[in-house]
Amino acid sequence: MNFVRQATVGAVSTVLFLGVSLSFGQSIPSPDEATLPNDEVLVNASMSPFSIDAKALRRAAATYEKDRSLAPEAPLRFRVIDRTLNAESLRIWIERGDVAETVAVGADGLLSLPQVAFADGARLHANRSEEALTLTPEILSPSTALHTRRLGDLRLQCRVHLALRIYEEPLYVRALMPPVSMVCNSKNFGYYAYTGFQVESAEIRGADAYKAVRGDKSKAITKGGDYVAPLHDRSISDDAIIELK
Repeated sequence: MNFVRQATVGAVSTVLFLGVSLSFGQSIPSPDEATLPNDEVLVNASMSPFSIDAKALRRAAATYEKDRSLAPEAPLRFRVIDRTLNAESLRIWIERGDVAETVAVGADGLLSLPQVAFADGARLHANRSEEALTLTPEILSPSTALHTRRLGDLRLQCRVHLALRIYEEPLYVRALMPPVSMVCNSKNFGYYAYTGFQVESAEIRGADAYKAVRGDKSKAITKGGDYVAPLHDRSISDDAIIELK
C-alpha cells in the first residue's frame, strides 16, 4: 500500500511519509540476534536500520492523551507491518544505555509498548531496515476491527500518527507545520489507514449520518484499494461506524 500522502493547509505544503519507517538510527545488535539463522538477512548494509526515539513516542502518547475524548474506550497500540513477510525472524527491542529489553509482537501484529520505551534516552530498534518495517499507531474501540472502524478512532489515530511522524522531520519542517488536529481536520488532507486488504466498498453508519461509496464512484476509495475516511466532516459523528469490504 502507498502511505505517502500530501497535506496542504493554508500556506504550508509538506509531504508526510506516513507508512515508511519513522527515523534513522545506528546499527545496534539485537539482544536475540545470536539466535537467528545465519542465512537471515536482517538489515542490508546500504539501508538505514529501523529505529524510533523515545521523544517521538512521547509526543505520540501525549497527543493520544490530549485528544482521547475522540475515542475514550480505545487503547493506544502500535501495528507492526513487516514487508519481509518473515515474522519468525523479526526482533524488536528497546535500548536505554547499556540495557536492552525485547518487546514481543502479538499474533495479531499489534505491539503494546512498556513504559521504558518512553523514558529519556530510550530508543526502539528492530532487526529490519526502515524500508522493510512500519510501526503505525492503531486506535480500535471495543467491538471494532480493521474492517469496522469507528470514525472517532480514526480521527484520533490520524493525530497520533502525525505526532509520531512529524517529530522525526527536520526542525524547519516542524516549525512550519500547523497543529496535527488542524491537518487531520482539513478536507485537503487524506489519511489512509492500514486495513490489511484492498477495499472495494465502504459504508458509514451512524445515528445521525449514513453515507455509502462504491469503488471508482468516489475518491474515497483509490484504485489501489485504500480508503480515505471523511475525518474533516464534522456532520458525521465520532460514533459512526465505517464498514469496509
